[in-house]
Amino acid sequence: MLRFVSRRSRVFPRFAAGIVLLTLGWALPTAAGPAQDGEAEPGGREVAERWFRLVDALDGSEESRTAFLALYAEDALHIQGPAGNHQRGSATYWGREKVGLLVDRLLEEWKDHSIRPEVATAAEVSEAVWAEAAGPWGGPLVAAQFTIAATRREEETRWYIPGAAFFRVRGNELVRVRIYLALGEAAEVEIQR
Repeated sequence: MLRFVSRRSRVFPRFAAGIVLLTLGWALPTAAGPAQDGEAEPGGREVAERWFRLVDALDGSEESRTAFLALYAEDALHIQGPAGNHQRGSATYWGREKVGLLVDRLLEEWKDHSIRPEVATAAEVSEAVWAEAAGPWGGPLVAAQFTIAATRREEETRWYIPGAAFFRVRGNELVRVRIYLALGEAAEVEIQR
């Protein structure tokens, strides 16, 4: 049973700053690294899809954390909007180490997380839709809409939140990730026991 959020100011103080890193995928691929001789580097969409799978696979283990952070260039930026009424402006995490701190904090606050790229259906065919364009940094910009589901540990409350992600890709690494969450459309979900 969905209920629209009416307690947003109380529930979301730290939510937006990192919930985006809580996501869903289906399989844990190998960590991103340089392409082997004769092996083509992944395209922008493949790198973005890997981000979704690896962030979903974050389970608190060093292995899952390392695989996820390997997607980011050493000097990458991860940017997202304010988290609640107490924060002004965007939160910016510069470099793998800072993104790693964000991952650790999120896993302490949230559990049972998942994120799925939005699926579009037409003529009885359904698939995730990815927008991609060439960028002046020497790689593509890939965009996707998504939905996050996560349970806040402190309250045992489950939330669904729509959002959008923009990935700047260079080679097989992310050089910039920009996340927008539609917190006004967040819905609390009654957990079935």
